[in-house]
Amino acid sequence: MRKHLLIYLFAITATFILILSGCGNREIPVTKNEQYLSGITWDNAAVINDAVVDVFTQNDILSKRLTQALFNQIVKVVSQEGSWTKIMMLDGTTGWVKSKYVTRDTSCVTDGRINNKIVVTAKTVYVYTGTENDIKYKQVVLGTELYSISKTKTGYDILLPDNKRGWVEDGGVIAVPSTQNSIPKTSSEGFIQTVRKFEGTIYIIGGVSRWGIDSPGLCYVSSRINGVDIPRNVKEIAKTGTSVTLHEIKPGDLLMFSTDNVKKDVSDVGVYTGNNEFIHSSPSRGVVTESLEDSYYKNRIVGIRRIF
Repeated sequence: MRKHLLIYLFAITATFILILSGCGNREIPVTKNEQYLSGITWDNAAVINDAVVDVFTQNDILSKRLTQALFNQIVKVVSQEGSWTKIMMLDGTTGWVKSKYVTRDTSCVTDGRINNKIVVTAKTVYVYTGTENDIKYKQVVLGTELYSISKTKTGYDILLPDNKRGWVEDGGVIAVPSTQNSIPKTSSEGFIQTVRKFEGTIYIIGGVSRWGIDSPGLCYVSSRINGVDIPRNVKEIAKTGTSVTLHEIKPGDLLMFSTDNVKKDVSDVGVYTGNNEFIHSSPSRGVVTESLEDSYYKNRIVGIRRIF
């Protein structure tokens, strides 16, 4: 009896210490919709440990690049085969990545001490090991989401994959309280400002970073930074938000284009910026501004979606 009582008291004391120290774990930081689409749980969660990782349709680097995952991004592990891991993104997109870029230790996103989500809003920023510009650890790109345990005078102490600690300067990032799994919604103006940061970026099919991006990726990353989640797939983007007419179009609306003037499909998307201009990622010229005065584009509009 005495032995059982001692065990009980020890368990209560340990729990109390964890609560006071804030060293327990918190829930996986995903929205209800992301939870629904991915089915992510403690048992299958993982994070990406490199700046930008290609996600392929098959476990073969010669297969089509489906999309990309960013550093510290939360993913669901579906299966493993050889040196490859099949993952599901939080929006339900499924593909293959090299296993070396996936870590099952999720403490960098679930540690109980986390108090802020740090979202990269600059084109790129450096993550350092230690604190206050110690040693450069990794360069991460716009859209990367990190998690902080404390604020320093000029930046944030952050947790990194594989049980590492780091630091990031407070310039070029925004801090979102950890109690909010979603980034606060901004405005169409903020959305356009983010899109413009990608101007000059080369075209990469499936790309979602400043180092290479396609039109759906451009819209996906730029809208997420501004608090609106949309699909990565252009055909799904064509169904999101509210439909408006060309007469009603406003800056920040998404223009959906067909490959030809028969308008049987949706193959491209651009962000309307006003004055009959829009920005998209051209396969031949990268992220550029185009004019709707050009009949090539005007005759291929198959829809306009408003997301802000």
